[in-house]
Amino acid sequence: MSATITINSSEIRQILQPPRTSNSSRLWEIAQKANTLAVIVEDRWENFTDEDRELLKTFAYAVIEPPKGILDTISELVSRFLFALFLAAIAIKGEADAFAAYSDGSKRLINAILGRIEREDIAYQKALSEAIEEAFANLETSKAMTAEEACERIGRISDKIIGEL
Repeated sequence: MSATITINSSEIRQILQPPRTSNSSRLWEIAQKANTLAVIVEDRWENFTDEDRELLKTFAYAVIEPPKGILDTISELVSRFLFALFLAAIAIKGEADAFAAYSDGSKRLINAILGRIEREDIAYQKALSEAIEEAFANLETSKAMTAEEACERIGRISDKIIGEL
């Protein structure tokens, strides 16, 4: 028997958008919610309703790749300016730890959602498996790489996988 988990969209909005005021206790509270939701996403994704999964996916994609249009670009510039002011206010009030916890919790939640999306995508899993098999097939005949070469190779493999999807 599986329990259904429901998501409160207003709580997700609170997690993924910094609060308008720099209240450290509020930041700590949101960070805790983000971390808790990340654990739930990681452990019980299949118990979410389809509607809740779509809501989480929408929020994750909106955070990592907001829509681009002229109004969106202007809005993003204004948001960045306000965000810089928010960071300055936090630094002045000595609330940097609270903001760091909020930021880490939000990133963890986004990564948990994206990780679950990737696990559901059969084409992505197949392309990733093929890339890993190709890398291991050439393991014995390849020479040791520098860190830069390894980064370049990983980038090429990633670009290839994304191009195939």
